[in-house]
Amino acid sequence: MGTHNNVKYQLLQRIWAFDLMEKLVCIWQFSDNRKINLKLEPKPALLPERYGQCKKKWNMKQLMFFILSITFFQVYIGFSKKVNKPITDNQPAKVLGIYEYKYDYNTKDLTENHYIKLEETNGKISGIYYGTSDDFDEAREGYLPGFFKAKMLDINITDSKISFKIKVNDSDVYDKAITPFKNPKNNKQWTIGLRNYERSYFGKISENKILVETKDFDKRIFIKLNNH
Repeated sequence: MGTHNNVKYQLLQRIWAFDLMEKLVCIWQFSDNRKINLKLEPKPALLPERYGQCKKKWNMKQLMFFILSITFFQVYIGFSKKVNKPITDNQPAKVLGIYEYKYDYNTKDLTENHYIKLEETNGKISGIYYGTSDDFDEAREGYLPGFFKAKMLDINITDSKISFKIKVNDSDVYDKAITPFKNPKNNKQWTIGLRNYERSYFGKISENKILVETKDFDKRIFIKLNNH
């Protein structure tokens, strides 16, 4: 019953607001001095004919179609926001978890996916990034990438935006892939060596995905993994 009354009240509000807007537009259109002192006084010579024409009422079918269109649009916008709902300061727990970016050129023998793991430590969000040496290399040719996991520094999550930094050393990079689920034994250090040791990242975050950007690379879409 409460929901029905609420819908009826919203419809009446829209009818009243539309009627008021129509009156104001008509008065504004036919005022003598709308550009000077904004008194909004109807122009007497035009009032009987033109103002009356402007005030033609919509028939009931037109009015209902207008109201239903506005209602449908609001429902659609609300659904879109729910599906890709931004994170607010009082909802940090909703972003916690593991996110996976699937590399476009994986092969049967080599998987180069990246991962972001967000956790809560002492009331603050912390994170670990799992990636490849390509982020700290200039151009890899003729050799396989190295793999690392590194603490995400200067994490900043505000509404729907995220930014962070990563710093790595040569000693952080290994031959075999490191993921939140796998850290191979006897994993030897990658001996090629990095060209850079720091990188900044930024992007957008929602409850189920993170879009990450960084200089000289395509955008990466990390999808949140269920049950993690």
